[in-house]
Amino acid sequence: MTEPDDDGHHWYYDHPRTLLGALQRGHGRGVLRARRDRRDPGVAEAVYGCIARDHRWDRQVDDCGDYLARLIRDLDLDLAPIIDLFWTADRDLDLHDGASYDEGTFHVTLGVLETLGHTGDRRAVDALRRAVAEAEHWTAVLDEITDRWPRQSWDDLDTVLLSRLTPQDEDDLLGFRDPWATWARRHPRIADLTRLTAERPARPPTPVPRSSDALVAVLGDPLASRGERAAALRELIRSAPEPRLLDLAEDLYGTPSLYRAVSRLGSAAVGHARGWAQDGRMHRFGVALLAAYGTEQDIPRLVEAWDRQWESEDWCGFDGLADGFARFGAVAADAVPRLRAMWRWTPHSYERAACLRALLAVDPLAAEVPLGQGLLDSESGVREFAVAHVQLDHVTRRVLGGLAHDPIESPEVRRLAATRLASR
Repeated sequence: MTEPDDDGHHWYYDHPRTLLGALQRGHGRGVLRARRDRRDPGVAEAVYGCIARDHRWDRQVDDCGDYLARLIRDLDLDLAPIIDLFWTADRDLDLHDGASYDEGTFHVTLGVLETLGHTGDRRAVDALRRAVAEAEHWTAVLDEITDRWPRQSWDDLDTVLLSRLTPQDEDDLLGFRDPWATWARRHPRIADLTRLTAERPARPPTPVPRSSDALVAVLGDPLASRGERAAALRELIRSAPEPRLLDLAEDLYGTPSLYRAVSRLGSAAVGHARGWAQDGRMHRFGVALLAAYGTEQDIPRLVEAWDRQWESEDWCGFDGLADGFARFGAVAADAVPRLRAMWRWTPHSYERAACLRALLAVDPLAAEVPLGQGLLDSESGVREFAVAHVQLDHVTRRVLGGLAHDPIESPEVRRLAATRLASR
């Protein structure tokens, strides 16, 4: 298996062995290097660069806010450039019609400032309180700070917000959530909006369930619309596994919920999956089933699928393959160099947790260094797994001690770190 060119996605990511490349990916190795070289002016430049541009591969699942905020705090970097970036992004966001650069910068700077404010940094608190009063996208700021900040840090902003509410804001207002639920108790206007939220039309009642025969008939009807087929699959998922789906699957390719419905058959789907995994449009569908339910004879197919996807530079979907290798344990040894490369290179930080699980299951020795790096990863799932499984020595104990008392850290990671430290 070959790795990408040295520049990887040259327009977006630097080489993962560089400080900037590691930080762009949210990798724990980047934190370790930044701490070691903290007096190098290039470290601050790299951290600010990762805040100025959102490098997350998938903003819906990849984390970065707490990771970058921890770097700002630990390296004692000036917050002023981040506050300036926030205001610039807030002003320019609508001008660029939500262009990815500006939208990403807005959300990353907001996330970093919210995290620092959550830990008690007065500069961050003051900046976002001002943003609630003056920013164009103040509703996003309000949603962010009321999630984790203590009530006393935002409760007195009610009169400011009442003066800013527009009819469109009122339509979007979720009156059952804070701060609106709290403010409704003392402001009649907000109380009225809360009642309107509660009176919005409920979902229509669920129709009477159809029999499996009726649902299969819809799925096999060439005149049925895609929506009708999708609805039938959703119903079928709530009933017993349906073997007749295996012969219909190719015709249903692309229909939402198809994989969920077929995967409920478990090992009974493996025979068909081996055929689908060979090639064609059902290739990834079949590979996913083999990763979840195949046997040791399918390991070469999974390795081949991994290499094919790697060469395509499509970073989504490696987690399912990694989970498949983890199921097989040591007999999937051919996966180890691939998992190590994926751990280094992937910008899809969400999938690193699966790589780490697989490395530990297949080759515990190969997992030792990644587990140590995972303690400082941007993804909480990676940190949780690393905290639970890293080898304890004087270095990892020191890191665990920091995590156990870090207000930036998630409650689960803090709890796990304290538990590991208490074990002798």
